[in-house]
This record gives sequence, structure tokens and C-alpha cells, in this order.
Amino acid sequence: MKVLFDHQIFSFRYGGASKYFAMLMSSLPSDSWSATSLFSSNEYVRAKHLFRTYRYMFRGQTQVTDLLNMPYTHYRLRRRDYDVYHQTNFGTSFIGDIGTKPMVTTYHDSNLSTIDPHPEIVAKQRKSLQRSDAIIAVSQNTKNDLLQLFDVDEEKVHVIYHGIELPELDTLPKERIVEHPYILYVGRRSEYKNFWRFAEAFSHVHIKYPDVHLVCTSEAFSAQESERLVGLGIWGAVHHIGADEATMQRLYRDALLFVFPSLYEGFGMPILESWSCGCPVALSSASCFPEIARDAGVYFDPNDDESIADCMSRLLGDEALLRSYAAKGRERVKLFSWQKCATEHMKVYQSIIQ
Repeated sequence: MKVLFDHQIFSFRYGGASKYFAMLMSSLPSDSWSATSLFSSNEYVRAKHLFRTYRYMFRGQTQVTDLLNMPYTHYRLRRRDYDVYHQTNFGTSFIGDIGTKPMVTTYHDSNLSTIDPHPEIVAKQRKSLQRSDAIIAVSQNTKNDLLQLFDVDEEKVHVIYHGIELPELDTLPKERIVEHPYILYVGRRSEYKNFWRFAEAFSHVHIKYPDVHLVCTSEAFSAQESERLVGLGIWGAVHHIGADEATMQRLYRDALLFVFPSLYEGFGMPILESWSCGCPVALSSASCFPEIARDAGVYFDPNDDESIADCMSRLLGDEALLRSYAAKGRERVKLFSWQKCATEHMKVYQSIIQ
């Protein structure tokens, strides 16, 4: 059996969806798949040596990469020398190329239909989902959202959790990146990520625990964001660190606590990343979080900054409790692996081949 993945998601340098596809491909038998990406900007592809990546970054790289790969994707799909087509994003211009070949789509979350509406992309999602012979949902919560939003046959939808590649922490540099004890926030700061309510909560916690700082990853703070942090009285206690995979592992390893305040996520891969590095997790009681974390996380109401602050303060004030949740996380993370994820995908691929 041969599965063909298109180039779409690999035009982006980072992102949870591209990491999922890169890890899935690297966990499948090497002779069971191929991809239409002649060039890639993706760091997860680079780390796994899956196919060619640019040596240097340049302005407009994502758009240029997409334009270079698009003709080859059309060509490969029209050749139909594969058994299953698994599209990596919702560009619908390729659907006409596959004829009657089986198609799989992964649905990551409902953000574009609800929290961050983009009706033009949702229209493409609808077309892709209706054409698909099988749909992968990354959590039961995401499957429920999908079935509410789109007219698709429930029997086509398969819930497959993401995995995690357990890091070799002993191989990492022993030195701390941030000397202060700190809480870790990972990811972008868009509205549904709920960062500013969390920042308000941290400002209260920082009064009680002035030595505890906040470390944020993703893009650097804008001038407007910096002003807001100054207004909250925490600018001097907030650090921005642009982090690759190894740096992220060190940040998780040395954090007192990872806090995930999002109002909505499809799966929440940073939960697994935190556990894998021995870091306890405090997280929102919304969306898929209770499904994924179960009793290995401490929950708060993401719409209430006092609830978030009380949760952080309770954990920071009890070292035994922090160690307890770190231990629970180390046990629960064992249930998630990319190999298990890949095996379950193979079963889906095989089930739709005529």
C-alpha cells in the first residue's frame, strides 16, 4: 500500500498540524508513503530528514514554496500511482486530480468555524470532508464539533490521538535558560488562546510570589503587547524566548509549571510535551482538555482570572502537589505514542482501499 501526502502543510515552518504530519510520516514504514513536497520550509521535516528543506530562510518563503510545489502536486495526483491520498490542508484545487482514488482528511479543530471565523476556508473544509472516504479527528471532542458543524457520515470519522516522542533529557545541556523560577506559556497569543486573561491572573500571582517569572514562546511581543504588560506591572518578570525543539524541552524541564489557558483546542499537543519533560500541567477545563489530561492535570475556569490565579497559587505553594502532578503526567504520557498513532492510521487507510 502506498499513501500520498501533498505539500500543503509543509510550506509552513512551524505549527501543530505540520508537526503531526511529519511525525506520522516518520512513524509509518518508509516504503508505505511518499510526498509531493519538492521543497519545504518545515522545521519538523528538517529534523526528521523526510525530504528536502531550505538551508536558509528568506522573506516570502511560505508563498514561494507553495508556488513551487503546486504543479508537482497536481502532476503526482493525476498519475494516480498511489492507493490513498491524505491531504495535509484544505486546498480543494487538488480534489479533481484524484478521480475515484480514496481520500483521507484530518480535522484538527473547529476554530475556523467558531472562535476565529473564516467562512472561505470553512467552505473548503466542507468540500474536502464531503469528498473524503475517511476523516481523522484528533479527539472525541473534535469529532463531536465536526459532526455538529458539517453534514458528514459519522461512520467515516475515526478518532486518533496524537503521539509524543519522549525526549532524552539526559542529553540536553544542564544549564538553565532562565535563572528565575518560572511559569511557562507556550504558543501564540491570539484571542482564543486566552493569554491576556492568563496574564492578568499571573499579575496577581506575581504579587504573592515575586520571584516567580513568566516565560512565553512563539513570536516576540509587539509594542502594544509590551505596553499591556507594563500596565499589568509584570513587564520586568516576563521573558520571550523563540524556541526550537531542543530549547522547548529545556524550558519544559526547568519550569515550575506549564499553564494552558486556551478557550479551545483540538487536542493540545503541549500537554504531552510538558509531561514528557516532567513538568506539571495546569489547564483550562474547556474543550478537549479533560479528555486528554484526565486526572493528570489541574483545572481552572478559563473565563475567570481569579480561578486561574487561585490554581497557580495553590500549586506554587505546595511543592509536594507539584511533584504529584508531574508524576501523574509522566505516567499518562506513556499512553500516547506516534507509533500507536501511525498504526491506527494504517488501519484506516487499509479499510478504504477497494
